[in-house]
Amino acid sequence: MSTKNTLLIAAACAVAVAAGAGIYLLRPGAGAGGGAGDSPVIGAQPAAPNEAVPAGIQLTDLDGKAYTLDDFKGKLVIVNFWATWCTPCLHEIPVLSAMQTRYGAKGFQLVGPAVDDLEEVKRAAPGLKFTYPVAVGEPEDMLDLMSKLGNDQGGLPFSVVIGPDGKVLERQLGEYSEVELVALIEKHLPK
Repeated sequence: MSTKNTLLIAAACAVAVAAGAGIYLLRPGAGAGGGAGDSPVIGAQPAAPNEAVPAGIQLTDLDGKAYTLDDFKGKLVIVNFWATWCTPCLHEIPVLSAMQTRYGAKGFQLVGPAVDDLEEVKRAAPGLKFTYPVAVGEPEDMLDLMSKLGNDQGGLPFSVVIGPDGKVLERQLGEYSEVELVALIEKHLPK
């Protein structure tokens, strides 16, 4: 294959990926108000004062072990929804893993629900080198959980930050930078 053909194919793939991400984030019903003209709100959004995490949220890890978000009460928790097909998610995972390693012993816990096919997640997980639990389930169930936690837009990555007292602190649509995460974690770690 010629260099010109290779470049054309690579450019077409890049355009397709960008268009797919844009269509996913901006699809009808994905906006904050659910209308076709709404745009997703990218970035951190503070939670309502004293907003509690909905009770009874149960997750299942890759080994089939069930746990709840209540199991992490007393810790600063970030629930980060991701998928194997989500490039920003895959870019963010090494930063999240580094934060779990750095702050885990100080009262920080990440949880990574996958909005994806179980077999795809199992195939990808070893290469992604998670240092925190990955939650799996039917994609529809994960989308429902995201909605319960405040993401009516359906975009990924999506994170919910829960304080040690079980109150929601903020939500983030889009990936966190390392600098943002360090500041966030250090501000809210249990004393």
